[in-house]
Amino acid sequence: MQTYIELTKATEQDLVQLLTTETWPYHGTEKPTEEAIQTSILQGNYTNEGTKTFLIQDENQTVIGMFRLFDLEDPTCLFDLRLKHQARGQKRGAHAVKWLTEYAFTNYPHLIRIEGHTRHDNLAMRKTFHNSGYVKEAYHRSAWPQNDKLFDSVGYAITRTDWEQNIITLIQDSIKF
Repeated sequence: MQTYIELTKATEQDLVQLLTTETWPYHGTEKPTEEAIQTSILQGNYTNEGTKTFLIQDENQTVIGMFRLFDLEDPTCLFDLRLKHQARGQKRGAHAVKWLTEYAFTNYPHLIRIEGHTRHDNLAMRKTFHNSGYVKEAYHRSAWPQNDKLFDSVGYAITRTDWEQNIITLIQDSIKF
């Protein structure tokens, strides 16, 4: 069973290690440097008033991933999720998304929704959203810059109401042109 450990000064090096020893093909910077991550930590991009980061550990207490909740002071927060290559395809992402959803709605009562975005071709993450009760709400053309290219992106969200009632309310656009 995986566990979630909030990022602290003592575990920052674990985050740096995770982010710099893997390739992240569906994130803006596929191969971040240690310097870039250290700078980002110092700038408060992983822990501040509106941001919480958790390391994901496997049953052996080995760090296998992380997620970052941000914009927690707003009524809608967002998240970033990353799993090591060896930990993918084992439903660990869906477990993490369900856990972070419960954590956010439980600890931030002002939140009305949580959303996440991914590249349109990141089928594993899209399946993770779907399997975690999130609904596809948006498709953005040429909106994800990466490696001097523009990719389409897809936005998913879950509302507090759906989460509390354990339901999925699909998008219904009744306007016909």
